[in-house]
This record gives sequence, structure tokens and C-alpha cells, in this order.
Amino acid sequence: MAAAWSRIGRGAQLSLSQSLSRTLYEGGVGGESPAEAVSAMRSAAALSRARGQHPSSLHSLAARSAGHLLQPPSRGIVTTPARLHPASSAAVAAELSDAETREPEAVAAPPRQMPSLGPTRPGEKPRVVVLGTGWAACRLLKDVDTRAYDVVCVSPRNHMVFTPLLASTCVGTLEFRSVVEPVSRIQSALATRPGSYFFLASCTGVDTKAHEVYCTAASGDAQLPSDPYQFKIAYDKLVIASGAEPLTFNIKGVQENAIFLREVSHAQEIRRKLLTNLMLAENPGNNTPLFRENTSIIISYAH
Repeated sequence: MAAAWSRIGRGAQLSLSQSLSRTLYEGGVGGESPAEAVSAMRSAAALSRARGQHPSSLHSLAARSAGHLLQPPSRGIVTTPARLHPASSAAVAAELSDAETREPEAVAAPPRQMPSLGPTRPGEKPRVVVLGTGWAACRLLKDVDTRAYDVVCVSPRNHMVFTPLLASTCVGTLEFRSVVEPVSRIQSALATRPGSYFFLASCTGVDTKAHEVYCTAASGDAQLPSDPYQFKIAYDKLVIASGAEPLTFNIKGVQENAIFLREVSHAQEIRRKLLTNLMLAENPGNNTPLFRENTSIIISYAH
């Protein structure tokens, strides 16, 4: 008999648990209001006591459920606690991730250490820095007394060009090597003296207070530590002989289309175009006004 009452009590407890679950998520049993559902749970608990069952588990379950039932109705929508909601979890995770990855406030970075040729020390010869390898620069390099000075030359080309003869190289009268002279031949100290150097670079700035020139290495195929590669040179005396830009007299189209005969590369470009046009003119069927106009050559010389 006791075993039978025990089975009946466990079945009643299971049925009550299921009813409470439905009441929690559906707002009542069979359309009842939360108050009526609470009254039904109390009656079930009294019946259990009359049958000799221990009501503690039922009371605790009813008490826990009653707290939920007395909350405002959820309009039949099953909701998930905010702490378990995927969106909330993602938001919390994102917030934590942002907090972990948030960078500190921007702080001015210290100036990058630039490679440099430092200032001369007491007892060393003064350093003369020459910018350029044109007519004036090479004349000074040739006459400077290297017994009294260390010489540093900075230029994007390592030779001097005898510009009056460049026109002859365009038509083949002279070879290109006949109109250039390496700067190391003009001043041998640049290749032989330990304190004298030639740097294949362009000067981008001068600091007259610190006695420094800022340079950018000429672009090429060599693998440099950085691109562009910049460095600075301290000087005791500075000679600026970098030349000037060609004058166009504000003639429209000259800057965009003309080839200025100032470098060996200019002469090579003119020679290549001249020979190409002459060869194309020999092709049959090209005797048209448009072709003659496109293969015409205009030579202008300003002294």
C-alpha cells in the first residue's frame, strides 16, 4: 500500500511540475489567470499533505513558480533572459573585445633616427658639401684644396655633361661617352680620400642653423633599407650649385611635349625618336598628310 501511495505521489508531483511549466510559459492553465493558477497549486499541495506526501518540494516549486506567474503577462512570447540571449552575449563579447583591443590615445611618436654623416670633430679637416655636378660645381671640385678640406658631393648623376656637344650625339656625330666626364676623375679625392664621398642622391632640404642637408637617395634597382631612403649630412661649408629649370617662356604645350636637351638621357630619347620616324617613313602606303605631320621634327634652339 505504501509503495502504491508513493507512486501516486510521484505521479502527482510530475503532473504538477508539467502544469507549472505550462503556466510559466503560457500565462495560465487552460486560459486561467495567474491568480487562479496559484490557487490551483495550493489545492494540489493540500491534497498531497492529506495523502501523506512531504510537501516541501511542492511548496518550493510552487513558491518559485508563483513569483514568475505574478509578473506581467508576456503576451504568449517565450523570452530568453538577457544574460543568455545570443545578441546580448555578442554585444558583451564585442564590448569586451573592444575594451581589450582599444588602442591608447595617440601619442606623438619620437622622430625617427635618420642615417647621417655626423659633424666633424675637433682636429679634423672642415667638410665642404657641394650640391650638384654641373659646370660651376665641377669647377669648384677641381680647384678645391683637399689637403685643407674634406669634400662631399651630392648629385643624382655621377658625371658632368658637356652640354654644347649633346646635339651632336643625337645624330650620331659623337658618341654619348664623348660628352660626359665622371666626377671622380674631376676630383680624385672623392674616390681615394677616406673623408671625402660622393652620394648619388638629391638634396631635399637645408637646415642652416644645425648645418645639415637632408637628402633622398636616387631611385634604382638597389635594395635599400627604405623607399625612399633618406639621410642627412653635416657640413662646415655648403656650396649650392644644383642648376636651374629650363625656361619655356610660357609657351603652351612646350613643357608637356618638348624634350629638353640637358642630359644624356634626353639626347638618347631624341635619337631614338628620330631614327624610329625615319624608318617608319620608308614603309609603303604611309605617304599621307597625317603621317607626314606626325613624323615631322621641329628643332628649336635658345641661347
